[in-house]
Amino acid sequence: MTLEGRVRVAARFDGERIESVSVRSDRPLAANALLAGRTGEEALALLPGVFAVCGHSQATVSAAAIDAAADTAPPQAVQRRRERELVAETASEHAFRLLLDWPRLAGVEEDVTLLARVRSLLARAPESEASWGAARDALIGMVQSRILGAGLDTWLEQFSASEWLEWARSGRTATARTLAALCPATEWAAPDTAFLTDLGRARLAGKIALPALGQPGFEARPELDGGTAECGPLARNHLHPALRDLARRDRIVARAFARLAEFAQILREENCAGRIDQVALGPGRGAATGEMARGLLTHAVELDAGRVRRYAIVAPTEWNFHPAGPLYRELEGRPARDAGAARRALEIAAATLDPCVELQCELEGEPSHA
Repeated sequence: MTLEGRVRVAARFDGERIESVSVRSDRPLAANALLAGRTGEEALALLPGVFAVCGHSQATVSAAAIDAAADTAPPQAVQRRRERELVAETASEHAFRLLLDWPRLAGVEEDVTLLARVRSLLARAPESEASWGAARDALIGMVQSRILGAGLDTWLEQFSASEWLEWARSGRTATARTLAALCPATEWAAPDTAFLTDLGRARLAGKIALPALGQPGFEARPELDGGTAECGPLARNHLHPALRDLARRDRIVARAFARLAEFAQILREENCAGRIDQVALGPGRGAATGEMARGLLTHAVELDAGRVRRYAIVAPTEWNFHPAGPLYRELEGRPARDAGAARRALEIAAATLDPCVELQCELEGEPSHA
């Protein structure tokens, strides 16, 4: 069994702007129903098969949450292995977007061969520190020659948005052409949405974990301090000068560049992707978060005599595709020159936020092609 579902984005184009934006997810949030009554070991064995996407990340964060419920700190070697699992899967998901998914959306040639080589290296990378180092060395060469067309350090240390945009427009690699094609024709400084980052253990416990365990509906529509929040590569890297400048102009562009920048930073081991935090919530209760491909993943669990009494998962998709969250704010009122541009904005905005389930976009007012 898998927890599949669909994110539906619908809107109306009035001839000048996108309006009446609706963001809905029908993904079943059935972790508690699936895991209640099972032992922690049984839950860990089940989770990778339940989640078709990012199964390793789900299992890794679950293990940390169960440790927290038992008030156990994992040995350093175990913690490092978990972090390698999380960051390797994050990098693999980024490569999929950059080399296959987004080029298809942008009408640019995809690179299935390179993607297969990258993902093969990353699949073996978590085994040890040595294997992770060897994979990184090989990946740096591939990224420099095939994705950036420049040295890793040279590209990352361009700190102005104009330099990155010029790199994209130069079209020296398929990835550069993809990002150039994803840049919307009309920029839009959407209302800000808070970034979900650097919570700390106290806020993790009080603002996410305890509400997830105790408040019906929180898993489906999470909020932080009474408002919505965005998580993911842009949230983790929003202080980078070029990304900060791009986000002021248009968050769609900033999110696209943030994923590429984070992929490069992972290879330099200079990013918080892969970070795992855990916190005990009292006897038999604990939670953990992991910074994974799509954003902040939270697992919270209550154990009774070693068996799951309550289990909650707050996934990045529920933050980023909240009905009043970042995607809604990005699209509502956004100008577009015609219905085709409006549809394109819907598709690209949703794709750069990257739901973990099927995405469906509908635009009322678009000319029929029947």
